[in-house]
Amino acid sequence: MSQYTILLTVTLAATTSGCGHHLYKAQSTDTVSGPPFSVEKINESTHLIIQNDKDFEFPYIYVKQYPEFPLSVVIDTGCGSQNSKATKGDTTIELKDFIEQNIPLEGDHHFMVVSSHCHFDHIGGMEAFYRSGASIVASGFNKSFVAPENLAANSLCDAFGTVTPKYTYDVFATQNERLRYQGVDLGLMTLHTPGHTPDSMAIYDEDERWIFTGDTLYKRLVRLPWGDIQDVPIVLPLQGNWKDFVASVTELLDFVNKHDQGAAPEKRIRLSAGHTTSGELAGQTIQGALDLIQRVQRDEVPIIAKVSGDEVTPGGTLGKRMTGRTLERSGTPLTFCT
Repeated sequence: MSQYTILLTVTLAATTSGCGHHLYKAQSTDTVSGPPFSVEKINESTHLIIQNDKDFEFPYIYVKQYPEFPLSVVIDTGCGSQNSKATKGDTTIELKDFIEQNIPLEGDHHFMVVSSHCHFDHIGGMEAFYRSGASIVASGFNKSFVAPENLAANSLCDAFGTVTPKYTYDVFATQNERLRYQGVDLGLMTLHTPGHTPDSMAIYDEDERWIFTGDTLYKRLVRLPWGDIQDVPIVLPLQGNWKDFVASVTELLDFVNKHDQGAAPEKRIRLSAGHTTSGELAGQTIQGALDLIQRVQRDEVPIIAKVSGDEVTPGGTLGKRMTGRTLERSGTPLTFCT
C-alpha cells in the first residue's frame, strides 16, 4: 500500500477558487468513544495534541513552550470544542483550557497562535485564544484570503455547517520571518507554502530542528490513540493551485536538504503535519510526496477512484459546489495513488 495519496479537485494548469476538503473520512473502529483530545511530548519543548472530532478530521495541534516568559506557541487550534467527539463520560473542553490543564506553565501563562492555514479544522479553537489576548499569526502571502469578510467561505466553516470563529490577526508573517515575543527571537521561522490554500504556511523550529507543514503534505495512514484508523489523501481543494503546490513542496525539500547538510543522522530535521504524520524524517517524507507529485505530472499514477460531486462531504452540499470545476479530463475529483 502506498504511503501517500493525492486528491485533486483543481485543473493542473489553472488557479481556481471555491471550496473543497477531505472527501474520504476516517475508517473508524468506534465512532462514539474517546476523549476530546490526546496529548504526547514529541521533543524537549513541544507537545502534539490530536483532537477527536465529529467530522473525523482528527487535526494535529502543536504546542511549543517557553517557560522563561512563560509562553506557549500553539500551531493551529483544531475544530473547536463544539465539534469534539466526546462521549462515555468525557466532556468537551476548549483547547486553551486543555493546554492549561494538561501541559501547564508556572506563572501567568501567555499564548501565541500560529495558523498553518485557515481551514475550519485548524482554526476552530481560535476564538478562545483571541479573547484571552493571545497574539495570532498568519501568512502574509494573501491577506485577502483570510480577511473577516471572506473567512466563513474560505475556512469552509459555511460548507461544513460550523460556526466561524471571531478573531483578528496581529501579525501577517513574511517569508522567512523570525517570530518574536516581547522583542525576543523565539527561534521560529515562517515559510510561505501556498498550494493547499493561498495562506498555507510552514513553521521551522531551528532549536529542535523540526518543521511543521500544516496540510501541505502528510502520509496517508495512522492509527489514532483512541483506536480510529485515519486514511486520507493529501488534498488540493478548489481553493488550491497545482503550480504553487508543486513549487512549495519543492522549496520545502530544498530548505530541509540545505539545513541537513553536514548534520549527524540523529540531528536531521523532523517533520510534523496537520494530520496523520508527526516526528518523521523531513527529507524522506517530503521526497516521498514529491516523487508521487512528479509521477502524477508524468501520467504514471493510476486513478483509483472517481467520486461524483454529490458524494463529496458534507452530505453532497460541498460536492455540488465542486461539480464542473474539477480536473478537465474527467469532470470529477480524482484520487491518485502509487
